[in-house]
Amino acid sequence: MRRPNGCATSREIRREEAEERQVERDKLTPDQQLKVLDERLGKDQGAMKERVKLMKQSVADNQKIRTKGKKNVKNSKTKRREAEYEY
Repeated sequence: MRRPNGCATSREIRREEAEERQVERDKLTPDQQLKVLDERLGKDQGAMKERVKLMKQSVADNQKIRTKGKKNVKNSKTKRREAEYEY
């Protein structure tokens, strides 16, 4: 809420700055976010829950990249069924 003289309250200013920081952070990949944590806090120091969350996201992203466009042959049963029922 703006004050009558047009100046924003400190709470609004802090919220706007936080939103700007969040937009910048969303542009980073999980690996880049981990590097920022390492620079800020030290290698494997602090923010353990955040590090675990980022590592899980990184692994999930890497698996999506590896399996994208490839068919999982292990679970594919349609080819075997088609071969059995040829007339």
